[in-house]
Amino acid sequence: MTTMFDERQNDALLESINISFGLAASLIGDMLESYVHLRVPSIHTIPIYKLHETILSHMGETTAFYATKQRFFGSFGGEVIFAFSEESAKEFTTLLLHESPNSNEDTQAALLELTNILTASCIGQLSQMLEGESLFAVPDIQKISCIGSSTFHEALEYDNAIVISTALDVAEKNIQGHMFILLSNSMLEKLTLMLQKMFS
Repeated sequence: MTTMFDERQNDALLESINISFGLAASLIGDMLESYVHLRVPSIHTIPIYKLHETILSHMGETTAFYATKQRFFGSFGGEVIFAFSEESAKEFTTLLLHESPNSNEDTQAALLELTNILTASCIGQLSQMLEGESLFAVPDIQKISCIGSSTFHEALEYDNAIVISTALDVAEKNIQGHMFILLSNSMLEKLTLMLQKMFS
């Protein structure tokens, strides 16, 4: 596991993400009518050409997974991808609907609600730290086969990805999600400088 941040920068980024996800957990808890705790056990960065293989490695042995994609624009711009295994996607949808999902559309709608909250909280927090703001495009969601898929090769317009593993603890369930923030070199440099200033 590698990172493009030094130890203090990585710790500062982890703290910022945890703060934003703490706020998101409250909103998700209201949505699920249950106490929710969001954990961020790890953060690291990868070059963009490793994105596809990294997503697949995080999915484990599942044969397919759900992925949401949403661009953000402004003084801080890039794209966010969330990936969930079929099992985690079904567990979250069941919690939201209070019954097993009847269709793929039920699952996709539930995941879009979840990732909208997480993306807005996380990117909003980072934009605020950079003293700017970001606007969000309409998100997209797909169910993707793990075999022979190359869906994320189109992300090569970016240079790097910040990989954030998350765990949603609710109703004795441990729902795993993986967030990938895709950034250009210039955006990553802007973020790195901001993290560095936190120690100056």
